[in-house]
Amino acid sequence: MNDILKKFLFVSSIYLLAPAAGAFSLDSALSSGTQALTSTTEVTGEAQQLLGQLEGQLGVTETQAIGGTSALLQLAQSELGTDAMSSLTSNASGLSSLLGGGSSLTGSVLSNISSMSGVTSAFSALGMDSSMIQQFVPIVMSFLGDQGVGSSLLGQLQGLWTPAD
Repeated sequence: MNDILKKFLFVSSIYLLAPAAGAFSLDSALSSGTQALTSTTEVTGEAQQLLGQLEGQLGVTETQAIGGTSALLQLAQSELGTDAMSSLTSNASGLSSLLGGGSSLTGSVLSNISSMSGVTSAFSALGMDSSMIQQFVPIVMSFLGDQGVGSSLLGQLQGLWTPAD
């Protein structure tokens, strides 16, 4: 059973077994899980600008912006390797903080992403459907281009993050 399903079953069972009405709030449980992501992910520098753009243009929460960007970067790290990621993170301060995160949500949902299906699962766990991935990509790509990331690396990222037609 995958981790997302286990978490859903766990949260669902707590909700169903709560002895008194109002003793458990699903919204509260989900909120505390996403607060762990933002509270342990200290985003600084230019990366904070990227998150602001995602929040402003797409209407996503800070947690969704952090998690979605982290999922895309995790895939890039998995596919492109350390040298490419060093080049990428050296151009935008704070971007490397989106690769680690350190929270339990980041550790279980956003680590070891090695395919677009992993990115899709991460977006789903963050309450976003897969169509949001292709709304994130142009904003992230534009941001990286503005930060001086080279066209060769941008091309690799575009190929990695955009489904073939």
